[in-house]
Parts: sequence; structure tokens; C-alpha cells
Amino acid sequence: MEEHSSRVVAGQISFVVEHRRVAGSGGPTVRVMGSDDDHEYLRFDMFEVNAHYHYEPPGGEERVLSIDTAAVGDPVAWVMERLRERLAPMLMEAGGASLTDALDSATLTDAIADVEVLVRKPEV
Repeated sequence: MEEHSSRVVAGQISFVVEHRRVAGSGGPTVRVMGSDDDHEYLRFDMFEVNAHYHYEPPGGEERVLSIDTAAVGDPVAWVMERLRERLAPMLMEAGGASLTDALDSATLTDAIADVEVLVRKPEV
């Protein structure tokens, strides 16, 4: 992890929020990690140019998909909606099915609200 990261724990998963600059672009990144195995199952890179996300199944092939900002608008809003509404199926797709059984909706709601504050706060 980078030195300017913040971790939000939500039971079996943790969200790691960073503000990164990569290849001339940058923006917030949210990593969805297993709390016990510290494996990164999902990563959302909400960069100004080339916003995208990753499925990273353990022992499987990583998939990187673009976020079509022309179609969805603000990538931050799109990612926050995915975290609120589609996290369990996305974790399953990323090989984290065992994590979805223990997800608590109240804990997740609070954690994702904290993640959004960290994502939207300006870089330090």
C-alpha cells in the first residue's frame, strides 16, 4: 500500500482508499481486500483519464475493465453505487464468494459512507 492510504474495516472485508498519480493521470483508488487474507479482490481506479476497475481472483487471471465516463458520468458516483448495490456479486466474480456470506448490511452501509468521505476529500 502507499503511505497515504486509509483503511476502513467492515467485518470480513476492508476498503483501502488512496489518492494516486499514475502515468500522468490520477485520482482516488478504492481497494476491496479480504480482512483475513489481505488479498485485493477488487480495485477501482477513478482516474481523471482512463477510469477503470479490476477483478483480481486469488490464483486467477486479473481482468481490467474501463469505466465509460461518457455513459456513466462521474466515475466516483458510479463506483460508490457499485459498492452500495453490487458489492456481493462483484466479490463473487472476483473469487471472494466466501466473504459475501459474512457481509453485514448495516456495517457495510457505515463503512461505505466512510469510504466515500475519504474518496471525495482533496489530496493532502
